[in-house]
Formats: sequence, C-alpha cells, structure tokens
Amino acid sequence: MSLWFVSLVAFYCATFCDGYLQMPPPLPGTNTYQLRMPGVVPERDDDYICTAFKLDPEKEMYITQFRVEGTAERAHHMILSGCAGVFTSSPDTPSWNCGSHATCTGSTRILYAWAKNAAGTRLPPSVGFRIGGTGKSRVKYLVVQVHYATKLPPGERDYTGLDLEITFEPQKYIAGILLMVASPEIPPHQAVVNSDSCCPLDSTVPINVFATRVHAHALGTVITAYKYDPKTHGTELMIKGNPQWPQAFYPTTREFSVAKGDEILIRCTYSSLGKDTYTRSGGSGADEMCNVYMMYYTDADNGTEFQSCGYVCNPEQNKAYPADSIEPPPRNPVLEAYAIHGKRNHQLRKNSSDVQDHPEIITQKRKGNAAEQKANVDQSFSPQVAVAAAVAQEVDNQRQVVNVDQETTSSSKSSQVADDNEKAIRQQKQREDNFWSFLFFYRRFLS
Repeated sequence: MSLWFVSLVAFYCATFCDGYLQMPPPLPGTNTYQLRMPGVVPERDDDYICTAFKLDPEKEMYITQFRVEGTAERAHHMILSGCAGVFTSSPDTPSWNCGSHATCTGSTRILYAWAKNAAGTRLPPSVGFRIGGTGKSRVKYLVVQVHYATKLPPGERDYTGLDLEITFEPQKYIAGILLMVASPEIPPHQAVVNSDSCCPLDSTVPINVFATRVHAHALGTVITAYKYDPKTHGTELMIKGNPQWPQAFYPTTREFSVAKGDEILIRCTYSSLGKDTYTRSGGSGADEMCNVYMMYYTDADNGTEFQSCGYVCNPEQNKAYPADSIEPPPRNPVLEAYAIHGKRNHQLRKNSSDVQDHPEIITQKRKGNAAEQKANVDQSFSPQVAVAAAVAQEVDNQRQVVNVDQETTSSSKSSQVADDNEKAIRQQKQREDNFWSFLFFYRRFLS
C-alpha cells in the first residue's frame, strides 16, 4: 500500500471522523477518563484491533495513573500509544485491524503496556505523560491496541480498555518509556536459551528509570536488565522478572539515572523442553518476544518522551552478564494462577469506575544516594527486588554447599554441613512463598 494513500486516509479521518474519535469526557466529579474498545469482535485467533480517541488540540493534559479494565482470558496484551495521526481501514467504523495495517501515522510513542492480569500503575508525584495541546507534545490521539489470542464465543463483543487519571496542571517532570527489544530464536528441547540486547543511551538529557515491565510468551522463564559500565565492565541489577507472572510495571531495585554514555543490557531466557518445533520471534502467541519497557521521568522542557533501542551485544558486553542472570525467580503458584485467572468480571461492568478491583502498583521516586536507596529497598514492596534478593541468596547458598562439599569430601562433617545448607535453602524457599502469598493478598484486597 503506497504512502500517499495511507496519508490521504489519515487526513480524511482526522478531518471528518471526529464523531467517533473524540476523547470522552471524564466521569462526573472525577478526573477519570475511560477508554474502551467499542464492542469489537475479533475475527480470528491472534487478531490485533485498535481504536482511537482524538485529544483536545487546545488543552495540554498529563496522565498520572493507569487502571486496566481487561482480562488475560480474553486479551493477550494491550498497548496504549500516543500518536500524531491515526490510520483506519474504514472511516465508517470506530476500530480497525492493526495487525495488517498501521497503528499510527507520524510520530508514535508507547505510553503504557499490560498483560496477564497485571495491576495498574500510579506515577510518582509531579510526574505525568504529556498529551494533547499546542505545546511540546506531539500526541494528538490516544490509540488502544488489543491483541486477542483467540476469537470470542459467538454473540460476544469486547470492551477491554483503560481508565486514565488525567490532570490539566503542568507537571514538573514528564514521564517516558524506554523500550528495549531482542529477537529470540529458540531451538526445540533446550533447557536454557538466551536472547540478549544491549543499548548505549543516546539522550543528552538524563532519564530517571523508576519502574520496569518485562514481556515474553509461554517459553520465557526469566528476564533481567542491568546497568553496565563500559569502563569497568561492571553491572548492577535493575530488574529481574518472571514473564509468566502478571506483567505490571514494577519498581526497579533503585532509581537509576542514565544518560548519554551509559549502557543497559537485557537478557531474556527461555526453556523449550518438551517442545518439538523451532520457535522464532514474532507477534503471535505461538511465537516468542523479548521486550523490556522502562518507565522514567525526565526534564519537562528538554527531555525525550520515548526511546527504543536494541543492538547486538559486543564481546565485552556478552561477558558482563552475571552467571545468575539465567536463574528464574522462585516458583510462585499464586502469582502464576493470578496471571491466568485473576480477573473475570470486566464484561459485566462496561462503564465501571470501580477502582478497588485491581490494586495499583504505586511507584515513588526514592531520595538519597545509591547506598541509602539500596538500604531501603526491602521496604518498598517491590516483587522484582524481593525476587532478585531471593535468587541471589539461593545461588549463594548453593555455591556455599558446593564449596563445603569440595573442601570436606573425606570428612564426616561434610554430610552434616550439606544437610544443614539444604535445610536452610528449604526454609528460605518457604519464607519466599510466604512473602509472595502475603504480598499478593495485600495488593489484591488491601490496596
């Protein structure tokens, strides 16, 4: 399809389709704006459908919170994009197939992403995603894209969407997304397959990363991201996530300030044991993905609101990944079950404003130096931080067991030491399970 035709259709819709593209008003007495799929009917498995909302060209606004109205039983994932223009296959309908056609025309940026019954996200104070108006924002439309893994039962329509908290008050900082991607290629019957990507930051204005979301499909076991110092070749863990858990934006181990000259390394690890076919990178549920979304805040006047990055790592970067980067977080049946069956009733509440159904992940800017931030990590209710600490502890314990066995093989004492270490590991795993169960129910019912 030629570029002039895409541009012509986009111009026609921007001019004449305002009736169905206008941003809805907020719910009475609130700053909550509801964006919903307009009763769509996916026609095939792995269908991608988009709907658009035109923003007020005269009013600059800031998104400060995202709440999700959707379920993993219906939507494989959902992405909210900010667009300069939109493309629709037919100006007579409020939605279009955006798997075979474009989502946006002109400038495009990701504002939010969701999968597996994840919780919503509330931004830190004085931070917001800037949209609309005549100022520096190039976001003139909001586009909701939903990937439907399967067709709906006959006679059913879908109203998956988002509730946005929006303010007209200018924020001190603008929020942004750094999207890092890799292209996994996974042979069958492999216990561990890594897909790595390295990103040298190019922005001259520092960004402050405070939350991260990881995304892979069914074969993903663990995804890690590290801040990398190319001079010392040292790494610091930013996030360690299980892509089979609810794919929310979780707080990073601390707040990371990164700018031009800094580098970020990501690694997605997969297991294809039990699978007889080759798995490639792609958009369907049968394919695989490796995505890391880093949410940050930056200077409102000069900062960049969206960046994407993904390069083949050089030999020095390849050697920098820690050995435990492939270690998955401890199994957690509660979170794994919630990722599949966590929310069932969204179709019964098409216009619901209930904010208690899905507890939000609250991200807060942490103050102090790196040492102070690390010292306070265990107080932040960050699943990824707890997982990283637990994995590091378990790996360390296992290494201690190995060392003891090697040093005291001929001694009757070695058996007792190994037994004690194995018992300690079991106790540690039990404490981790108890922590995750508490964390889940705290967020689910008390947030």
